[in-house]
Amino acid sequence: MLLPFAGIYPSMVATGALSSFSSSVALGVVVFGGPAAVAIVLAELTTNRTRGLQIVALIGAVQLPAAALTATIATASRAVLWVDGFAVLTMIVLFVIAFEIVNNSTPQWVPSLLTIGLMLICLLLLDAGVSVVSGEVTLLLPGDGVVDWVWTVVATERVLILRSVVASLAGLSVVAATVVCGPGLLDYVIVQRFKNGCAIALCLVGLEVADIVTDAPTLTIIVVSLALAVNRGEIGDE
Repeated sequence: MLLPFAGIYPSMVATGALSSFSSSVALGVVVFGGPAAVAIVLAELTTNRTRGLQIVALIGAVQLPAAALTATIATASRAVLWVDGFAVLTMIVLFVIAFEIVNNSTPQWVPSLLTIGLMLICLLLLDAGVSVVSGEVTLLLPGDGVVDWVWTVVATERVLILRSVVASLAGLSVVAATVVCGPGLLDYVIVQRFKNGCAIALCLVGLEVADIVTDAPTLTIIVVSLALAVNRGEIGDE
């Protein structure tokens, strides 16, 4: 649930993935509380519900501030980034993640998600460094009004920061709900169907980030995939 902060989520925010509150909810569900987190909770979390919710709360105590800080930094960094290039790169990364979600693995020649995230961070820093060296952006030093600049960014982009927090809350909610429902979900929900829907939604997010499609029904697809994942045969047998 914290791994997306290692490069993937910041690049998504910087390239405009949080375009609305509905897209923020959808993004949070597939990125922070997606099928990977759900599968881990169902398969590997062996504690009781109370302890499981405490673990989720501890993760949330880190994730919520990190989401707000990431949105602040990512928004401010747009001035020094080649946004169009990063948008295409982010789309490719999201397609790779979607492929991994559906197939539960990636080809050997595809780097791990952590490696991809670190590569994105390095590219972000390199792009920012080139902008500073070339004189396109002036680097602020302590005492040059950094605090005022940060507050200006927060005040100007408070809606985007709020959307980032909403995305984080959406992911936490999905994981918390999975903890509460527990193993019973395995009897009534076909997880692979939900994973396929999340993969499609993630691909749509990538296409929207790259400006290939607009107003993609990402949240609708997630809701429909969850509805289709319900094993009606098991419900009817009771």
